[in-house]
Amino acid sequence: MTNLNKLYALYDISRSSAQEALKDLLINHLPKEYTNKVIKKLEQEGVIVDSQTIRNTKAGLIKNILIFNSIIEIAKEHKTLSNRLKKNLLKTKNETEK
Repeated sequence: MTNLNKLYALYDISRSSAQEALKDLLINHLPKEYTNKVIKKLEQEGVIVDSQTIRNTKAGLIKNILIFNSIIEIAKEHKTLSNRLKKNLLKTKNETEK
């Protein structure tokens, strides 16, 4: 379970706009398989990490800026893909209505 208040304090996120952006990314856009994606992303950078450490970082139990940043990057990528899908579906819907 993600404790947003812990994350805000750990990573010094005090602006409400930044807090809302983080909340949106972690709650609405982080894919279910995020641990595997973070592991693969960090392996490409030569960093070995396990899924429990990733989950603990997301939960705010430990502070690891490298892992946390990777989690956010994965969520942002997923958000971009999700928005692209919505746009494509809307475009398809509009084309079929013509």
